[in-house]
Amino acid sequence: MELTNKKTVLVLLCFRPVLAICVASAPITASAPVPPPISQPPTAVPSDPQIKSLCAKTEYPDLCLTTIAPFFNGKTDIASVVEMLIKAGTEQTKQANATATKMAADPKYADDPKTISGLKGCYEMYDDALDNMQNAMDAIPVHDIGTIETMVSAAITDYGTCDDGFTRQPNPVPGGVSPMVDINENLQNIGSIILAITDLVH
Repeated sequence: MELTNKKTVLVLLCFRPVLAICVASAPITASAPVPPPISQPPTAVPSDPQIKSLCAKTEYPDLCLTTIAPFFNGKTDIASVVEMLIKAGTEQTKQANATATKMAADPKYADDPKTISGLKGCYEMYDDALDNMQNAMDAIPVHDIGTIETMVSAAITDYGTCDDGFTRQPNPVPGGVSPMVDINENLQNIGSIILAITDLVH
């Protein structure tokens, strides 16, 4: 299968449906501060009608537009849009990784080993998500839709696993929420947008 622009006939050789991913959110200590979702550069939202049309087909059209904005290169074919979104997801995953790493090293968590362990688990998951995003990116030039879907779905799972690490048995942290939950939700939503636009190739 090939990702092409809207002026080109799509030749569909095969299609793998989007993998359904069920990600559970999980709590931790109420005392741990919850950082806000990672902000994006103040870049103008693309006004191109094709970009708006593609984003409108996702569950999060506004997030789609603002996520693409910093990476918008004027191209509007599906392959280019997917590439821009994967670049955005990659950059925001790197920021999330840096946030988790910094929090784990904060002296105020010196007496909170469960939170530190959870945060260390998070940046391990972010590293894995970065590998998955890179594999998805590498699949674009060879038009491997199945690999794009599988790798992005795996990254979505990684973000959820980060949150799960704070309540994993046998020693869950009671009360509160994962300090990375808002960031992870945003990353999961970006992954969902990528899958939704990739799914348009049929």
